[in-house]
Amino acid sequence: MKQKTLARILCALLACLLTALMLVACADVDKTGDWETATYTRNETLGKGAKTITVKVVADGQELTFTVKTDKENLEEALLEHKLIDGDEGAFGLYIKKVNGIVADYDADKTYWAITKNGEATSSAKDTLIADGECYELTKTKSEW
Repeated sequence: MKQKTLARILCALLACLLTALMLVACADVDKTGDWETATYTRNETLGKGAKTITVKVVADGQELTFTVKTDKENLEEALLEHKLIDGDEGAFGLYIKKVNGIVADYDADKTYWAITKNGEATSSAKDTLIADGECYELTKTKSEW
């Protein structure tokens, strides 16, 4: 009898924990600061391709996570496909100035979009080949220079 009661309590606690995690995962970001111009203000799933990647956008102390489904070969193409990035074309591909509607302007305030793949810095979105299950982070960063 005690084992059944304990199992019920554990199941109830697990259900509460999962519900809380789902609420946090779906939480809106505050449309303040950098996020005033954001296109999306909650975690989203975009696309229908064979590869699924996770893209976290971090700016002004807040973050959103996008699940991107794509058939594109590189990160730049996958993000452009869903209009998550914009910028100026350069020798190394797109110089990203805007992510999810949030602007980083090095000339104005020394900010730029840093890109990491599974926690490691990448050279450019165009040169970053993507594979199913990988994780990327685009972080608005202020230069120390």
